[in-house]
Amino acid sequence: MVQRVALLKISKAYRTSPTIALNVFLGVPPLHVVAKGLYIKFQIWFNRNNNYDFININNLDHFVKINNIDLKHRVIEFPVSVENADYDVYTDGSGIDRNVGAAVCKFKDDILVKSFMFKLSSFNSVFQAQLAAINFAACWDLENSYRINIFSDSLSSIQILKKSNSKSFYINNIKNKMFQALGSVGLSWLKAHAGIPGNELADHYAKTAILEGEELSVSAPYSFFKKHINTYTLNSWQRHWEGSRRGLRVSDFVPLVKFNLLTHNRFLFPDMVLFLLI
Repeated sequence: MVQRVALLKISKAYRTSPTIALNVFLGVPPLHVVAKGLYIKFQIWFNRNNNYDFININNLDHFVKINNIDLKHRVIEFPVSVENADYDVYTDGSGIDRNVGAAVCKFKDDILVKSFMFKLSSFNSVFQAQLAAINFAACWDLENSYRINIFSDSLSSIQILKKSNSKSFYINNIKNKMFQALGSVGLSWLKAHAGIPGNELADHYAKTAILEGEELSVSAPYSFFKKHINTYTLNSWQRHWEGSRRGLRVSDFVPLVKFNLLTHNRFLFPDMVLFLLI
């Protein structure tokens, strides 16, 4: 009843309009469908419940409490470059048709010395691939006690590493590595596809890594999990819509539910929508 009142006021439809039709018209799922999706979201993301078959929590990122993170690890100001660097390292990530790859190219005196290619899972994002490449370069620096300058065309990756309020465990783990490498690692942004040989080569290897790269395990991001929950909610709503005996006239014209206003549907005109709700 609470949702129905709000739906009527927003849509300005007749009071005789079925609630389930108003849901479809406004692109707003029924409350019980939303509540079920939120419950599953809470069980998986916060309680780490692994009883749901559409995702394995062992492959899922999680949030950490910001107050539990040491302040010096939260706020990191790393230089754009370090003097007397042993290597210049170019990193990049790429994605094609849900296939994701990352690459790290190590240069000495403008000559490619070594390249690394990694293939990520289909649930990973290009953003994660960019971060994974930066992380690998920083870890490689720590393990070998080198001084390196890292160049990335992913401005968002550099910015997220500087942000103090990131809750992702994956991102904070990379920030810890960057903190340990302070003084020996420089990190700077460069423009993509600007004809810079190192960046162009890293981009080429990142695309090649999609098929030929070494498999790299990176936890699925929150965005992937959220997309799954939205898909679950939409499918539950669809089953509810198909099984209902109300709003049959609307269902003849709109068999599929969506998270957007019905008036945005290019196959229906506003006058037709009004007719359906009378």
